[in-house]
Amino acid sequence: MPRTEPSLVVCERCGQAHRWVRLSPSGIAKCSRCDAVLERGHRIQVHSLLALTLAALIVFVIANSTDIIAIRLNGSELTTTFPMAIAATWREGEHVVALVAAVSALAAPALFIGLRLYLLLPLAAGRVPAGFALCLRVLFEASRWNTVEVLTVGALLSLVRIAALAQASAGPALFALGALALLLAAIDSAGLRHLWRHVA
Repeated sequence: MPRTEPSLVVCERCGQAHRWVRLSPSGIAKCSRCDAVLERGHRIQVHSLLALTLAALIVFVIANSTDIIAIRLNGSELTTTFPMAIAATWREGEHVVALVAAVSALAAPALFIGLRLYLLLPLAAGRVPAGFALCLRVLFEASRWNTVEVLTVGALLSLVRIAALAQASAGPALFALGALALLLAAIDSAGLRHLWRHVA
């Protein structure tokens, strides 16, 4: 539902323009032409979103600075962090895999969290940040590339397969990735459209 004017929204499915109104927490706005959901009311306010985003930042740092897996074989132990695993993948010549993993699991979540903080910190203080509309557009695009949950499932599957060959155990980063996936899903569930009411 892109916003084109302060009082109009456009259905992403059919392009029908509608008057923009604020919804109650349980309200649902639907397109009058194709019945697509334009917006859902929510109970998560700016301060709650800010708290969730700060928690996501902390968990993101833990996920990328601690060991994701520990492998023990023939008396020796090997541990690695997620950035180290991406670097090793790049050195092995799997450039596409390394690049996709870096963008979807490092760059996109970092951009998602950073832009959210840039928007929410001033809004929580009662101010509108500079470049508000542009930030919302970039944040919308970044959320499409944010696939931490896919990475978490992939890491769990890899752990199961490695466990058949050697002793393998999950590191703190793997649990942090799971927590990060839940936090980002909770943040994303509130959507972006309700933030427009701060500039309406």
